[in-house]
Amino acid sequence: MKTMLMSLLICSVCCAQHIKPRPSFPGGYKALQEFIEKEKKYPDEALKKREEGAVYVVFTVDTLGNVVHPKVATSVSPSLDREALRIVSKMPKWIPSREGGKNINMDFTLIIRFSAPPLPLDPEEHVIRMICNDLPKELEPPVDPFKIYDVVDTMPSFQGDLMTYLYNETRYPAIAEGTGAEGRAVVRFVVERDGSISHIKIVRSLVSKSAIPIIDSMTAEYRLKAEAHNKALQAMDDEAVRVIKAMPKWKPGKQHGENVRVWYMLAISFLH
Repeated sequence: MKTMLMSLLICSVCCAQHIKPRPSFPGGYKALQEFIEKEKKYPDEALKKREEGAVYVVFTVDTLGNVVHPKVATSVSPSLDREALRIVSKMPKWIPSREGGKNINMDFTLIIRFSAPPLPLDPEEHVIRMICNDLPKELEPPVDPFKIYDVVDTMPSFQGDLMTYLYNETRYPAIAEGTGAEGRAVVRFVVERDGSISHIKIVRSLVSKSAIPIIDSMTAEYRLKAEAHNKALQAMDDEAVRVIKAMPKWKPGKQHGENVRVWYMLAISFLH
């Protein structure tokens, strides 16, 4: 069982998985997120207690596309767990996974995130915020549309649940099976003004960090194992770049209310 830990903004970690073609929601990932947001109702009990977090739901998509046997794998609270299961129970039929030209049953992990709406500001705090934010435009530095910013007023954000996307998109490379290779690749990229992704670059490579040096004194058997291990690491670096490149458009970052280009960094872990 692959596991995944995420830490957004500076670093995000995702466990990779080696899987057959995955079952898919009709209309794709964006349609799935739209369905969840449309169906989601914040339970009164959770709202009163200010409960929030990510509920992991595991279910099986059978050969007919039915969503069956849903269960909570990671709980937040009883009321939020029930709401997550209710959302899953309302889902239409999925497109099932296939193997050898035939539909097959396959498990799918869905992460449904609940964020409690902010509490209303008291009058004094509201006045203070208005005063602080009401700066004359001439005192603000002009926004450079070509500059790539490191930090801005509003950082770019993934439209949907980034954890779910990475968990279901990242694959443990087939070439790495049996090598025992694992590690974490850190990828830096730019979220452009229109939300598209560019300037993708590995800033911490698995190859450079964990490759086994090939030396003349190696036995032939150990050399082959080392070469296979290094190829596996390269495949993981390539997979990390592929996952970032395949992302849908993000919500762009903003500086003084204008869309700007912003650097962002994610780390993707491959655990065997």
